[in-house]
Amino acid sequence: MEAGAASVAIDPPLPHDLQGYIRREQSARTHGHGDPLLITAVVLRTDSAACAILAADVVGYSPTMADRIRDAVAAAIGVTRGDVLINASHSHATPWLREDGTKLGGEFDEYTDVEQAYLDAMPEAFARAARIAAADARPARAAGGTGRVPGLAVNRRERTAAGGTILGWNRELTIDEEVPAIRIDDLTGAPIATIVAFGCHPVVVGPEVHLTGSDFIGPLRDRVSLLRGGGVCVFLQGAAGNVLPLEAFFDVDGPQVPFGQRLGLEAAHAVADSSPLEWTIDRFEWGSATPIARYRRRIVAEQPVQLLQVTHRVVDLPLLTAPSLTQLRAEQVERQAEYDALIAAGAPRSRTNILRYHLLWLAMMLAKGEALAQWRSSPGEVWAMRVGDCAIVGTPGEIFNEIGAAVRGGSPFDTTLFAGYSQGMLGYVATPEEHPFGGYEPAVSHRGYAHPAPFAPAAAGILVDTSLELLRSLAR
Repeated sequence: MEAGAASVAIDPPLPHDLQGYIRREQSARTHGHGDPLLITAVVLRTDSAACAILAADVVGYSPTMADRIRDAVAAAIGVTRGDVLINASHSHATPWLREDGTKLGGEFDEYTDVEQAYLDAMPEAFARAARIAAADARPARAAGGTGRVPGLAVNRRERTAAGGTILGWNRELTIDEEVPAIRIDDLTGAPIATIVAFGCHPVVVGPEVHLTGSDFIGPLRDRVSLLRGGGVCVFLQGAAGNVLPLEAFFDVDGPQVPFGQRLGLEAAHAVADSSPLEWTIDRFEWGSATPIARYRRRIVAEQPVQLLQVTHRVVDLPLLTAPSLTQLRAEQVERQAEYDALIAAGAPRSRTNILRYHLLWLAMMLAKGEALAQWRSSPGEVWAMRVGDCAIVGTPGEIFNEIGAAVRGGSPFDTTLFAGYSQGMLGYVATPEEHPFGGYEPAVSHRGYAHPAPFAPAAAGILVDTSLELLRSLAR
């Protein structure tokens, strides 16, 4: 196998509306850039297979933009779209790569010329990262390991006294605190890349900080590369749909750094003793006043073959029943009146943006007319690859943590990384157990993804079953 890695900076030109918080009322022009936003890439290739794994500091990708990016990467390095995985870090201080013209939060109602030019340039930026990584390819091997970070992140589905659900901390619900990682080294033992996955919303920093930034992702990558002695760290955002940092939404820059460094420390620790290379130990006679035996590790000249394989499948994820056109029109009248009143009162965009969120969705749904009732599912791609005894699964959405844990727990591989926020984000997929409790994810969030209704409870099982079927096929 040959492997190469690269990173490309993608800081947006300013001014630019950051798309993670609807209540954010200013663009990033006020203060500018924080830590660099990056595309990180790994390209793996054997005589019979190839794949590219790319992760970017963006909120997410629309399915159409994801296809454009994957096609550009595939053309750049001579593979197919199905060989390419793209993942979004989901930092809320970054752009959202979507082509439907929708903006959620910020200073401008429509895309500015600067923002549109940035979006148009993104497929080539991904292709450039892949080309650089492919050009860096050299003989390599991979190995994995898994660490754990207790107490950094929490299940955010907090119950209220009235029986509702808000975003906070539910002490009775747990999350997957494991940090799986894959290290890829060349045949001298030098690091090429480290791929890390963990599921947690990158919202240590809140909307009051008007800087672009990766949140905890950049500090994580820097710490991994430092402790591994080099190479590119690729972070894959995991099943973060219902996970927050225990301490989130700070109104100052900085608290994200120790959070990311702790995660990076654990990722490096997870693979510290998992050498991808086969070694032997040689003994040498040596001595001075007394005989001494010296021992030295030696890399075996003929390394065993590692299998590289990729597979993927498009599935239909069922939606709940869409509201009727009558219901939508009634809500539109109510929301518009409320919006007009706020505008007349000179309300800040932190309030009017929230109503625009609903009004934009209502307009899109009403434009579907009678066809809206027939919109009962949404297609999404589940992607899987194996390299040696390690595997990666990519799914298209903000997936609840329990779903990712079920995939990882049922995987036949020694190390399995689960990546949500991949291949075009379709929205939140909640577990069946959480649907009755309502709240943002299973009841409201679909509006930001231009869906007529939330995903049905059955969607979770489809993702788990499909992921495990693909992994088992790779293991065979």
